[in-house]
Amino acid sequence: MLRWMNRSTAGGKSRAEKIAAMVEKIAGSDLSVDEFFRRYTVPFSRPQYFRYQARLAAQGLAGLLDGRRQGNRRKLTPEAEAFLRGAHQSNPQRSLQEMCQSLYATLGIEVDRSTVGRFLHRVGESIVWPRPQEPERVTTSGGGFEILAALALHLGWVAHTAEVIAHSLARFRRSAAYRQERVGKDRKGRRAGRFTVAYNQRRDVREQRFASVEEKREDKNYSRMGLFQVSGFILERKCLGILAFPLITLNGGTRSANVPLGNALEHFCGFNYQHHTLDKFLRELKYLGLAEDLLRDQVGFWQEHWRKLGESSELPFLCYYVDGNTKALWSQKRVKQNKVTMLGRVMGCLEQVFVHDAFGHPVYLETYAGKAPLGARILGLMEKIEEALEGPGPPLRVTRVIVMDAASNGVATLRAFAEQDRYHYITALDDNQWNPRKVREQGRAKRYYYGEATLRDCQLELEDSREKGYLVVVRAIRIDWDHGKTTVLITSLPRETVGASLVVKAYFDRWPHEELQFRSMKSFACLNRVAGYGKKKLSDETVRAKQKELGARITEWRKKLAVPLEAMAGQEERLALSMEKQRRIHSRCPIVKGRRVVEEESQVRLTSLGREIAQYRRQMKSIQAEWGKDLKRLRNYEQQWLRLQGKDFVYQIDVELDQIMGFFRISLVNLSCWFLRECLGRSSMSLSKLLHTILLMPAEIELTKEVRRVKLRRNPKDPEGMKKLEPALERLNELRIQHLDQKRIEFVLG
Repeated sequence: MLRWMNRSTAGGKSRAEKIAAMVEKIAGSDLSVDEFFRRYTVPFSRPQYFRYQARLAAQGLAGLLDGRRQGNRRKLTPEAEAFLRGAHQSNPQRSLQEMCQSLYATLGIEVDRSTVGRFLHRVGESIVWPRPQEPERVTTSGGGFEILAALALHLGWVAHTAEVIAHSLARFRRSAAYRQERVGKDRKGRRAGRFTVAYNQRRDVREQRFASVEEKREDKNYSRMGLFQVSGFILERKCLGILAFPLITLNGGTRSANVPLGNALEHFCGFNYQHHTLDKFLRELKYLGLAEDLLRDQVGFWQEHWRKLGESSELPFLCYYVDGNTKALWSQKRVKQNKVTMLGRVMGCLEQVFVHDAFGHPVYLETYAGKAPLGARILGLMEKIEEALEGPGPPLRVTRVIVMDAASNGVATLRAFAEQDRYHYITALDDNQWNPRKVREQGRAKRYYYGEATLRDCQLELEDSREKGYLVVVRAIRIDWDHGKTTVLITSLPRETVGASLVVKAYFDRWPHEELQFRSMKSFACLNRVAGYGKKKLSDETVRAKQKELGARITEWRKKLAVPLEAMAGQEERLALSMEKQRRIHSRCPIVKGRRVVEEESQVRLTSLGREIAQYRRQMKSIQAEWGKDLKRLRNYEQQWLRLQGKDFVYQIDVELDQIMGFFRISLVNLSCWFLRECLGRSSMSLSKLLHTILLMPAEIELTKEVRRVKLRRNPKDPEGMKKLEPALERLNELRIQHLDQKRIEFVLG
């Protein structure tokens, strides 16, 4: 049959013409197709007949031509080949994919890239490979943020933080809380893994929404937490995202990352996270209780980097500055209170106890609800981190001094320091604590080496307020400033080894090394912002004991004053009746032109009532004159008892999340300080100025296969600042820092 199909007819007809003639013959026959095939010999099969018939009707004789010599199932027509050849010659840099798309758009022929590649190779057209790619360019309003991200990667902070979290997760997997996980899934009120209105209205959800984290942990299914399912790379990326929170929120001006500046996360950490994603990450860290692990591990991490800088102190001893920072907590519930200095009022608050080293670097922090238990607790706080502060190698034989403010100068604190020999203290006395009569000895006057003042070394007696009669003798230094003010410091440093001027200098270095850091962190790292929290309802035993004590005193004094109280009650009852009668008469009398119009009968009655009221008041005053002191005491007890009603319970605020955020805030401050010192040549620029002059500079980021080039836009209004920034960027480029995507980071000032 094939031979018959390939032969030409005597008249010179081609194969296609023979097939067309046979198809027309079958179609024009009176027989059905099946009968025709049974009666006559046809050079093709019945199914092939229908294919030929359809092709002949659609394309004519050209549809029956045999194109197998040009290739099996050939898609490229001569017109398509000419189009591809011309397109390639006009622009040899065009990719195969672009040529395929152009061919489909122009001629409607859809082919694969390999088809185009084989054609170009067959006709001798050269293809450039690998094809040069234009770098991807994106703009960001926070291009300076890339500097801190690069430093976090270079110093190893990102990898270290992710490693600490990973170790804590591995340890938690071995705990009973993780092994006793729930098998079932709580889907009530959810849809496709999302919380719905029905879920939020569930009673158990509403009641536990602001519950304490300790209560929530009891029913938590830890196995379904995202932290146990992500890789180390995702942990590093999310840690970078949390680090940028104070920057993208402009020091806490907004509480969400879903703001225009929040889009800088795409370049800062490599992914443009939604706010709820980062919020969930922080909540999972809170449930696992990782705050203490993060804060303790970062002590050794940063101390190692600060030691490499070779900083030196002017003091012959090692100083640590300990102080508390209170931040306001606005709540309708009754929470623990303390004085918030920045607002000048006593209110609900959290207090963070910070430890700074002698160079002003924040080392460690702990957060407390209400007033922090400073004083004797300071030694316990230092014991937690002394191993990390010490560093590797044998213990250093150096004098360690803890500098505290006047709030921590209680005798109980001094006694705790006296019972150990590792740490000394320096603190101040309040003005009301200084009494010249308590001075045992006083030395000669000496001038202060580092300021305008006169110093006198003294020995001072202090009495323990909790244990009457217990005296403590301490070394005191009286400072008489030339401008007239007097300050008194007390210390446990021996007079023979440390002079008065060094003690005074160490104390007043609190301002540049601690108080100034507090001010900078409040204006840069959201230090005064309270992170999300839960509340735990506790019975206030102090208030209940006070209520019980006042109730007993009130009962006792009421028995003692039964006679005058009964007499006072009788007079008050008569006085109330007379005043009620007087009020009724006044209500019936109209007021015309500013004067009350009273009938004669009513006027007589008012005069009589006035005399009665005056008489009752005189009798009450006579009773008060006789029993006034005791009655006043009873009234004070009753007022105090009434003031304490409804205060049987107090809400304790969770501080876990606030401490986690404190860890990231400390890290951001340390990264910024490292940049100012190492790249900007020990610049004294404040952190707030760093944010507005450098970190918020817009930039264009070029992304190639190997390089991430950050082109910071020059500020023409600050030529001096730009002149200082150029060598800082060169210093960063010398470090050859790699981003999370392994691309080398380069900084350019455009």
